[in-house]
Amino acid sequence: MQAARDVEQALVVREEAAELMAAATGPERPAGASGAAWEQVREAHAALRALAPRIADPALRAELLQACALLTAETAPSVTVRLTPREVDVLACVAAGATNGVAAERLGVTAETVKAYLRSAMRKLGVRTRGQAVVAARRAGWLP
Repeated sequence: MQAARDVEQALVVREEAAELMAAATGPERPAGASGAAWEQVREAHAALRALAPRIADPALRAELLQACALLTAETAPSVTVRLTPREVDVLACVAAGATNGVAAERLGVTAETVKAYLRSAMRKLGVRTRGQAVVAARRAGWLP
């Protein structure tokens, strides 16, 4: 029984890894951008999204979020899927490889709050795993 569970878990991990790799090499990446350079763009996007809520000045916060939008796909985010700004913040952290605890620390919330936002985003995107949520958000234009 344990061997079957181990095999199942290994298959799930392999599927998520394949989806993440497909997203990383998909058409969203600008022509000529290396994998390492594009990953830096994604990490910068996650850091900026985490920083924005801590800025008290509304005009400066809006300007920072506009800069974040420049890092996402050239097409506008999907109008069929409506994510809240905080759900995008959480997905950006997850896309950068953060655990729930690390994402919570970056965003100034609890790990349970991160889980709630992640569950909500996953439900809206129609996916079941964190990896699938990142891939779906990238394809919808919410993440770089």
